[in-house]
Amino acid sequence: MLFEVPLPPFPPFLKVDAGDLPALLTALLYGPGAGIGIEGIKNVLHYLIRGGEAGLPIGQAANFLAGSVYVSVAAWAYGRRSDAAGLAVGLALGSLLTAVAMAAANYFFLFPLYIAVLHYPIAREDILPLILTAIFPFNLVKGGLIGIVAFALYSRLHGWIRERRATEVSAERR
Repeated sequence: MLFEVPLPPFPPFLKVDAGDLPALLTALLYGPGAGIGIEGIKNVLHYLIRGGEAGLPIGQAANFLAGSVYVSVAAWAYGRRSDAAGLAVGLALGSLLTAVAMAAANYFFLFPLYIAVLHYPIAREDILPLILTAIFPFNLVKGGLIGIVAFALYSRLHGWIRERRATEVSAERR
């Protein structure tokens, strides 16, 4: 999250970063809980280094939710079928469910919080159109971009990942 890049067609507060990749790789190796833990560490560090809007970690909480949904769904699907197809399904499903989760979170919690606490200049009736035209598609695109990079990494590391997972499983059975 220290190297965030806005995507041109979307509002500038929506940014893509590579911070979900370490959490995703961790989740593929050690399960969804480990990936969620990395998401937590990443966002706490980001808050400590950069701070938050008006001193509140609202953006970090949103990023934690989005990243946690993405990595846990991808790891769950990969755990059910530990091959490239399982990963592809997991990444696609993770992108879709992240977009849905963030649309709901923004509608019910995040935008109302920004309006109440930070006096964000948006009318309540403009929130749903913004979610449908920016938040939802942004999260699909972000998930797709991260998925492409993750899949490329997987194709290079899949032997190592399988070996590590097999070692972990055999160690747990002892």
